[in-house]
Amino acid sequence: MKQTCSLTSFGLKRVAVISMIIDHIGSLLLWAMLEPYKINGTLVVNRESPTMLWQIMQAKEVCEVLGSIAFPIFCFLMVESFLHTRDQAKYGLRLGLFALLSEIPFDLAHFQNLFSLRLQNVMFTLTVSAFTLLILSRAEEKWRDTPSVRWTAAAAITMAGMALAFLIRGEYVFLGVLSAALVYLLRDKGRLRIAGLAPLLVVSPWVLLAVPFLLLYNGERGTGSKWFFYVFYPAHFLVFSALALWLSGGIL
Repeated sequence: MKQTCSLTSFGLKRVAVISMIIDHIGSLLLWAMLEPYKINGTLVVNRESPTMLWQIMQAKEVCEVLGSIAFPIFCFLMVESFLHTRDQAKYGLRLGLFALLSEIPFDLAHFQNLFSLRLQNVMFTLTVSAFTLLILSRAEEKWRDTPSVRWTAAAAITMAGMALAFLIRGEYVFLGVLSAALVYLLRDKGRLRIAGLAPLLVVSPWVLLAVPFLLLYNGERGTGSKWFFYVFYPAHFLVFSALALWLSGGIL
């Protein structure tokens, strides 16, 4: 019997996209609106600060809370896609390609530069996670009959993926890879597999807001274009970078 209230993978992805937009409204657009209130490049907030400044700060906090829903869902869906794709290596390469295509828009929006090594977009984290899962799956197959070796290899592979994510400095760095690996390793545990996302609580306790949506996941693909997010992700950074420049007074 089907759930009367459930979400497909595309339904989950829509929730995550909305959450991501809200998060970037706070981190990019509202942050740009704080520019006029900075003194020598430093934001000063005290009792004499204008009411508008306090309102922007409060709105930014709300955006951060609601924006915490996005990555846990994207991480979970990446594992689901990995498990159901016909070609897992090709899936990882596709994520990597769009990570590269998204980097300039990401840097423009976050650092107002065409290139920055300070932080890389989240697609890099998902790419490293996908290839970590690929190697994990090969190790599981190779040492299927020797559990001790299999789990030792799984731990070593996961740590290697975490180290690579740390070096690349993608968003959520090694916590994203660890969470993806745990969700993958718990793939046969039904809804309990979302417990693999627990490491993300280190980033923000508000990631728990994603849990109700994940519990509604019915395991079905649903209707929608798999290419939508790949195109939308870099495109929305370009739009937001222009809006942020305008809001900060960079465009007259």
